[in-house]
Amino acid sequence: MEFSKDILFIDFEGITDPVQVGAVLLDRNTLVEKDSFLTYIYADLRGKITKKSGISQDMLAGAPTQAEAGKMIFEKFGTDIFIGSWVANADMMNFKKIITAAGIDIAKYDYHVLDIWPAAYIYLLKRGYTGGVGSEEMFKEFGAKPRGLHDALEDCRIAADVLRKIVL
Repeated sequence: MEFSKDILFIDFEGITDPVQVGAVLLDRNTLVEKDSFLTYIYADLRGKITKKSGISQDMLAGAPTQAEAGKMIFEKFGTDIFIGSWVANADMMNFKKIITAAGIDIAKYDYHVLDIWPAAYIYLLKRGYTGGVGSEEMFKEFGAKPRGLHDALEDCRIAADVLRKIVL
């Protein structure tokens, strides 16, 4: 299978403000990982630790701002890509937030977004899956090990592996 563009899987940690972004660039022909990216993003957590990721305020000290993180992704990967994500709605809101904070027009990116969750869910249902819709349960069905604390780069790699299993 050949996609018309390379695929950049993105994932964010953080609820109201992104505190970590990970990205994995997949080759459009082979779906092999070509490059990756991971950074914390500075945010004021007001003393809270993000529950799923364990990211604390101390870990964000000296981290790039949203604008800086957006510029880093733009400079590293460009715009001639498809964006992919496990659940695109939340990730695309954060992606738009950091890209526009960097002063980059989000319209430079292809509006076609590869959302893996619905494809993975349908794939599993067609094979008799009766489990839940949460990522942990579904990742397990695709052979992923339990994640423990979430890491944006690891989550990108798991989503990319699910895509490979669905299409290859």
